[in-house]
Amino acid sequence: MVRTAKKTATPEEASLWDEVANLKRERILLEAAKLFAERGYHGTTIDAIAEKFGATKPFVYYHFESKADLLAEICQRGTVRALNAADRAISANGTPGERLDQFVTEFTSIALENHNYVTVYFREEINLPKPHTDRINAMRKEIDKKLTKLLEEGIAAGEFDVADPQMCCLVIAGMASYAFAWYREGGRLSPDEIAEQMRQLVRNMVDRRSS
Repeated sequence: MVRTAKKTATPEEASLWDEVANLKRERILLEAAKLFAERGYHGTTIDAIAEKFGATKPFVYYHFESKADLLAEICQRGTVRALNAADRAISANGTPGERLDQFVTEFTSIALENHNYVTVYFREEINLPKPHTDRINAMRKEIDKKLTKLLEEGIAAGEFDVADPQMCCLVIAGMASYAFAWYREGGRLSPDEIAEQMRQLVRNMVDRRSS
């Protein structure tokens, strides 16, 4: 019997394979986040997640090692994106006020776009393995550090009137991130409108008043 050599994938084929694999992972995460938000982490099985898109348990396990692995990916998703938003705002051109506007708008939009992920994180953090909790907490501290620095820049420039930038940072981040708790898809305000109102509220809080 003559064996034929196994064909090596071209770069284009490998790229397409990666793209398809990423799409499958994203679909699994999306359905898992919805079920975790609706039923809780312990009330959701891998079978239930697979059934949401007509797949099997092995299909889910092919992309994620365990249900805890799924939970960890869901919980860190919004935090990673929020940290990226903080990085962009810090490094952007413009005044401290303009960069704060950018941060608050992006941060709020991220919280709303990922509201199922954020909901799961706040409800199920206790079920996360410690290494994942430590990683997420480290990212959140980095976000606070960058936002505090931005507020301090605005104070130094005479643009902001903030007595305690660290406390102000916690209030701003809390306002924006907790929007997941009351946001409803198809509600009175669109995500863009909520982000804009959040931006205005923050500027009202920090801007120096002319005497």
